[in-house]
Amino acid sequence: MPLVKLFSRAPLKVSASVLHKSLAEIWGVSATPGVMKVISLPVQDASGAEEVYIDIRAKQKPERTDEVLQTCCQRTAELLSSHGHSSKVRLETYEPSLQFTAESE
Repeated sequence: MPLVKLFSRAPLKVSASVLHKSLAEIWGVSATPGVMKVISLPVQDASGAEEVYIDIRAKQKPERTDEVLQTCCQRTAELLSSHGHSSKVRLETYEPSLQFTAESE
């Protein structure tokens, strides 16, 4: 489940729901887009020169090699650039057996 958090000082020029489709393709979950969550979070203050700081958490899978993950991060930065935002991408992967979830209605 990729969780993509977009932290920005100014409103994004594109919505999280519009980015969702492209990000699902980049991160290899386009067949099951519901496993991805994209959240846009405005911030009042942050260090760094980038307009958007992108924090991604994704399940470690055999097909997600270091090279594949680096390419996904680069493509994510390029996606934001195509919408007029400079960005910095940070990725953290996790072992699936350590994940727990719950839902309510």
